[in-house]
Amino acid sequence: MASALPRDRLILLVGLITYGMGQSLLFVIFAPIARQLGIEEWQLGFIIAASNVMLAFSAPRWGRASQRLGRRTVYLIGLAGYAVGYALLAFGVQLGLLDVITGGALFALLVVLRLAYGVVVGGINPAATAYIADTTDEKSRGAGMALVAMSGGLGTIIGPAFAGALLVISPLFPMYAAAALAAAAGIWAYVALPEPARRANIGEDLKLKMTDPRILPYLVGWVVVFGTFTGVQTITAGYIADRFGVTDTTAAQRTMMIAMLSMAFVTVFVQAVVLQRWKATPATMLKTGFGVMTGALLLLAFGPGLASLYLGYGLFGLSFGFTAPGLNAAGSLSVEREEQGAVAGLLSAAPTVGMIFGPILCGLVYTVAPVMPMLGGAALTTLVGIWFLFVNVPDPRATIAA
Repeated sequence: MASALPRDRLILLVGLITYGMGQSLLFVIFAPIARQLGIEEWQLGFIIAASNVMLAFSAPRWGRASQRLGRRTVYLIGLAGYAVGYALLAFGVQLGLLDVITGGALFALLVVLRLAYGVVVGGINPAATAYIADTTDEKSRGAGMALVAMSGGLGTIIGPAFAGALLVISPLFPMYAAAALAAAAGIWAYVALPEPARRANIGEDLKLKMTDPRILPYLVGWVVVFGTFTGVQTITAGYIADRFGVTDTTAAQRTMMIAMLSMAFVTVFVQAVVLQRWKATPATMLKTGFGVMTGALLLLAFGPGLASLYLGYGLFGLSFGFTAPGLNAAGSLSVEREEQGAVAGLLSAAPTVGMIFGPILCGLVYTVAPVMPMLGGAALTTLVGIWFLFVNVPDPRATIAA
């Protein structure tokens, strides 16, 4: 970046990266252990989805609460909840490995822990998003939102490497270590993160409806982006075996890892480098992002060989690098200052809705034909991309000129 990152944004970035690491560790650490615990695939999906269901409900409420309690306070509550909740999840899994709790009782315990986790951590992203909205002007809003979105990509990169380095200690040690990192990030934020000065009145706690025409296109965009991506990600392991003949478990894991890293590196480069120098408007980011995502899905469906898989995931990263900050910036610029907390909550909840339904729908249509999830996703992203051609996306340059 052209200048050093301000300390408040660095603090936010560290906490968000830690949160992203925890999400990736679920698939790297917890998922492979599930069969040892006697947990079937459908139960694993239910356990993972449980927190997403609660996030969809809790994030908007935490976003509005940040308007009243303060961005810093809600962010700290979220990090504390993440640290405690993640440690409790690891402890619950450990009880299962020790056969202290087994069968249906273990399944119920893990679901309850994930539900409670989703309630408390729902404030992390809304508080961080609203904090950026409070501390940026209209012209720099897109670049600020790119930093928030970038954290997920960095967490995806760091999480598996972090797990690989610590697995030699014990299978669950990376999860306990991630909880400790969240606690450390929370302590740093408590000591050094100031409450942003440009926040609405303390008494403000405005509600926004999901159907509010000012923000509806961006909420739908988030649902489509995350629903398509998580759905395709869910079926990719089977797709690798069925289409490319990679059936060896180790080889399939390696192939999936390369694809995921391809996506993550491109996403981080776009959001940490490209968008920090090129102050693209939200409209440009959205049109570019949805167009590229359609191309990525078609390449995954019809491209030859594993190279097309890696390139397709790389294009996924390029598209996400533009759409994520574009959707958040456009949604933030579409509402008033006193509505920033409410819109941040809705913008954080919308992706979790996609994460709930995307894997289910893609899993169902995959049984019809392996390319159907990609073709269905391409149709959706094309329709949303066309929709944005007719949406009056806020232009920060026009706002400043006015």
